[in-house]
Amino acid sequence: MFEESSHAMHYQRFSSLFAAFLIAVVAGVGITAAPASGQTRTAEQGGSVLVHGTGICTLGYNDPARHRSFVAAHCGADGARVELVGANGVRSGVVGTLHRSKAYDNRLGNDWAAIQWAPGVRVGGNRISGDAWVHPNDIRMGETVCYFGRTSHARGGRTCGKFGGSADNTFFVNAPLTRPGDSGGPLWVPGRGFVGVISSTWTSNPLPGVRNVNFVVGVVPHDGPAVPEVRLVGLWAQNAFLPGLTSPVAEVVRKIFDAVFGLFGSLGFRGPSALRYM
Repeated sequence: MFEESSHAMHYQRFSSLFAAFLIAVVAGVGITAAPASGQTRTAEQGGSVLVHGTGICTLGYNDPARHRSFVAAHCGADGARVELVGANGVRSGVVGTLHRSKAYDNRLGNDWAAIQWAPGVRVGGNRISGDAWVHPNDIRMGETVCYFGRTSHARGGRTCGKFGGSADNTFFVNAPLTRPGDSGGPLWVPGRGFVGVISSTWTSNPLPGVRNVNFVVGVVPHDGPAVPEVRLVGLWAQNAFLPGLTSPVAEVVRKIFDAVFGLFGSLGFRGPSALRYM
């Protein structure tokens, strides 16, 4: 009886000491769930989001006044639930809903969406691009445009290239290509402002006698007309056949190419299979 009581006392004492040790360790190293959760409940431009059913995308632009952020429409299905993902990979839980553009054509036209955040999410500013907007029509051919993607720039930085023209709200940037997870990220003109979100890449297989050019494709997060693929072929052709052409001559040439390829589009022409977007 005494032996059993002695064992019980030793066990209780050990349990108390072990519990005290765990509390001391947790307090000492600062392992708390609350701060991590707090960090991931702020929507920052260039931050990561997990869209349920699809995967990771990058936040392109914040609109605090309407408590929302812009990304690419192909980041997820309309109505998909969204989580914020912190730099350390900690997920916030569902805190937003993705709403695709009603004009999205499931390709490169109007490929943008808005994430409407829950009331508890703080929507930050636009530290990467600035809050001002610059429409593609107001950008010169060859002008510098940069982008930020969570995958390509996990350690910071940015990638820049040259503006390659636009077809309504869809535009090309001749720059090193984006990577999976960069979709939705911001494209901007340094010192001027935000242009659009990363949509896709436009690549070409080598063609005889033609300069091989690949592009990052951006989309203005505002509904515009449908963009036939053949008009983008026209943009590609201008850059492939007339490299280095800059404003104001380039703008005249761009309009001519756009008109000609727009006519081809009305006749059902889709462009060579060597050209593709990803």
